[in-house]
Amino acid sequence: MVLDVCICTHNPRRDIFVIVLNAIANQTLSKDAYKVWVIDNCSTPPVTDIDLLPLKNVGVDYQIVLEPQLGNLHARRRAVEETNGELLVFVDDDNELTSHYLETAVAIAANNPNLGCFGGKLLLASTIPHPKWIEPLLPYLAVRDFGDDIITNLSNHWGEWEPPTAGAGVRRQVLKRYLERLSEIPEALKLGRRGRSGLLSCEDSLMMRGAYDLGLECSYQPGLVLIHHLNPTRFKLLYLLKLMYSYGRSHVILERTLGHSFAPVSWVDACRIMINNIKIRDIKNFFHLMGLVAWDLGYFREVCRNPEEFASFQPQ
Repeated sequence: MVLDVCICTHNPRRDIFVIVLNAIANQTLSKDAYKVWVIDNCSTPPVTDIDLLPLKNVGVDYQIVLEPQLGNLHARRRAVEETNGELLVFVDDDNELTSHYLETAVAIAANNPNLGCFGGKLLLASTIPHPKWIEPLLPYLAVRDFGDDIITNLSNHWGEWEPPTAGAGVRRQVLKRYLERLSEIPEALKLGRRGRSGLLSCEDSLMMRGAYDLGLECSYQPGLVLIHHLNPTRFKLLYLLKLMYSYGRSHVILERTLGHSFAPVSWVDACRIMINNIKIRDIKNFFHLMGLVAWDLGYFREVCRNPEEFASFQPQ
C-alpha cells in the first residue's frame, strides 16, 4: 500500500516542528514505504528544506507545496489534490507520532477494507502544564482518549468513531468524495480555521462523512497514539469561549452542507433550549458551563442568520 503523510502548516513553532519531523523520520515503517508532503499555508518565514533536515538525513522522501489561500480547508484540499496514494495520514504541525504509528495505520487499512477513515488517541504532552478547570474542554482542542476498545460505526453523525484530522488515516476514495463536496457545495468553503483569526471548524467532519456516502465506516483505533504539543496560549478562557462559539456556528454550517433537515426556531425558544441544556448536560465546572453556553450561542446565531433556513437543534 502506498502511504502519503501530509503536514498542513501555518507558521509552525520551530521547536515543536522539529519534534514532529523527528517522530516521522524515526517510524518503524520502511522509509521507502511513505512520502511526506508539507503543505505550507502562508507561513512567514516559509518552510524550507533546512527545516526538513530530520527527514532528509534519514532518507525519507518529502515535498514542500505552497498553498497561498489561507485556511485549514484550503491546505487540506491541496494535500488531497497533490497526493495519489491509496491512504493519506494527516499530521498536524504539533503532533508527535509514536514510533509505530504509520506501520499500524497501514496494517489497519489493509486488514479492514470496510473502514473509510480512522484515528486514535490524541494525548496532551506531559511537558505542557494546564489548569485543572480546562480538562472538560480539552476534546475541543483535539485531545481525546476513548479507552482501549475499538469503536467503529457507519453513521452520518458525529460520534467517538469519527476521527479529527489530526493523525487520521483516510482512504483515497473518501478523499475524492471530499473534493466532490467542496466543488458541489460553496457553503462548505466557509468551514475550517484561517490563521489566528478564523476559528470556524468541522471541515474534518465534512471529510470523514464522505466515508458514509461510500458505505464505509469510521473507526476509533486505540492502537494509534500521538502526542499533541498544544500551544499553552490556547488554554486562555477568552480563546476557548471564541473557539466554542465558532464550533456552534460550524455545526450548523456542516449540517446545512450535508443537507440535513431544517426546522424553525425563535430566539425565545432558543433561550429556553439553552436554559434546559444547563439542566440536562453533564457539566463539570463553571468554565465548562461557559464553554457550552458559548457553543449554543454560536449555534443559534448561525441558525438565525438566514430566516428561510433553520437547523434542528441537537445538544452536544
